Amino acid sequence: MNEARAQKTISVVIPTYQRPKVLLDCLNSVLRGTLQPSEIIVVGRQGDKETEAAVQSYSSAISPGVRFRSAWVTIQGHVPPVETGIRAASSELVAVIDDDTTVQSDWLERILPHFSDPTIGVVGGRVHVPGTPAMKLKGKPGRVSWYGKHWGNVGNVDGQESMDVDTVMEGNSIWRRDLIQSIEFDPVLKFDDSSMYGLDLTLQAKEKGYRVIYDPRIVLLHHMAPRAAEIDRANRPRRIFAYCRNYTYIMLKRSPWWRRPIFLGWWFLIGSYGAWGPAGLAADLLVHGRQGDRYFGAAFRGKIEGARIWIRSR
Repeated sequence: MNEARAQKTISVVIPTYQRPKVLLDCLNSVLRGTLQPSEIIVVGRQGDKETEAAVQSYSSAISPGVRFRSAWVTIQGHVPPVETGIRAASSELVAVIDDDTTVQSDWLERILPHFSDPTIGVVGGRVHVPGTPAMKLKGKPGRVSWYGKHWGNVGNVDGQESMDVDTVMEGNSIWRRDLIQSIEFDPVLKFDDSSMYGLDLTLQAKEKGYRVIYDPRIVLLHHMAPRAAEIDRANRPRRIFAYCRNYTYIMLKRSPWWRRPIFLGWWFLIGSYGAWGPAGLAADLLVHGRQGDRYFGAAFRGKIEGARIWIRSR
């Protein structure tokens, strides 16, 4: 671990919008860690006066050994501040965390040893919501099956061993700077809440020959905080449409030619929970009955839109 400390520096990027109180809680948790980052970059949206004032006042409390910077974007959405912070980072490693989270005291201590292995390009950790029961996980969280199914909820996997995955949660991810600054933040995915954009990033990392690792001992606590009105998580049909749109586009773009027809057959005929195809929907109705709206129409329209965008982009 001492060798990892000597060899690697790390920038922590925190995108934020209209949540100055939780942002300060996040910053305090990072600086209370047993190991501090070399740099913290807070990226907000221009015109968010309360956050600007909080950041300006907090900068005087930062220890001299930590470089503290802020940047302000004009484009709305989650991805622009993330991308801006990453492009501005100057350390060897770049960590991205959400503003409504706090990190465990050994968060950085757990991260750095992984990067002594030059084959590892991305490391992700657990995202735990205090007070929530353990989730029943299915399949292989964080992996994409050969036919194209993405197994979600990797951030809920607990344990004492790290594992190779295809993707990790964006809000607790650590990258080699040269790698993350070399890959594309696809503008197509900057739609609604930018669903699945992190999968696109990690698949690009794997295309470049790097491993993606999940370590459940790298723990971050996610706290419920108000969201901006433009991010309406209660609008389930729109969220399902956005998810299906982006996931269809990503899998068609990032899959080899032979895998695409297999994926499309499974995706449109069967699909996954919340994104059913007709056969999947029929099976779900048979097992669970008419319990709530499955939003089949929103899912189908999202899949069609994602396929159309991919075709036009070729």
